[in-house]
Amino acid sequence: MNPTIFLGLVTHQRTNYPESSGPDGLVCSLQAALNTLSLTSIVSIHDADLHDEALVPLTSREVTASIDAELNVETSWRLHVDPHQSMTRLTAFMAARRLYRRLSLAPPWHRGTSATPGGARMLRRLVNIELAHLNLMQEAIDTGSTWALLVEDDAQAADSRAFAHQLREFVAQTSNVNQPLYVNVSQSFADPLGISQHLRPIGAWDAATDEMAADRALTNTVCAVLYRTAFLVPLLAALRSIPISPVLPIDWKLNAALLKLTDQRILGPGDCWFLSPGPIMQGSMHNSTG
Repeated sequence: MNPTIFLGLVTHQRTNYPESSGPDGLVCSLQAALNTLSLTSIVSIHDADLHDEALVPLTSREVTASIDAELNVETSWRLHVDPHQSMTRLTAFMAARRLYRRLSLAPPWHRGTSATPGGARMLRRLVNIELAHLNLMQEAIDTGSTWALLVEDDAQAADSRAFAHQLREFVAQTSNVNQPLYVNVSQSFADPLGISQHLRPIGAWDAATDEMAADRALTNTVCAVLYRTAFLVPLLAALRSIPISPVLPIDWKLNAALLKLTDQRILGPGDCWFLSPGPIMQGSMHNSTG
């Protein structure tokens, strides 16, 4: 029997959250709770170092190109969220961000071809996170699961048993409908880039949590996202169509892919949902020591 929910964890061997991949971590405790509810699930944990210099060389040039690529995507995304903002102000803001990032990670006085230690660590970390997310998406597709919950290792639930009950109810409610295609379930940024203007309440996830539908593709972070697995097929194709070099943080690479799918009319109003407040807390955003 194919699993109904795929539970994927992105972590690494030097994580500040080593408990995340253990039996008391979120994905394993969720699986145990789902088993008691007769809801089939499968867990996959990615913690491998998959960076290869043949894919992404650890050079100053790569760091600079990656900074530029990230900020270019951020500019496009900000305009997607708020098309009426001042381009003059946005251009000046992003130019300042670009200068600061370059001076921090690829300063002009660093004349070697090798990246600075900070720049090299950034590239290696971002490549590993991206490949882990993409591999988990492919695994979720291959299992034939209905839904895939992909979380990073700083994702925490106050009560995994209660969250499992919520997932069971959600799966039942959405079994015969086409929306949503993905759900942002983490409590990370309070209102990233002012997205609240695009959200409307449509129901209750539980007594304390509202379901909010978005009028366009939006995200918070990739800390915890629940994807309809059928949607992962075009999403993964869009992600893979974006070269791995220059390197984009997976949050921004996901945004770039969502922009592509919006342009292709694969994504539209109501396909993206948020839970408010999110049942998953992003530990690294909320002063957690891990």
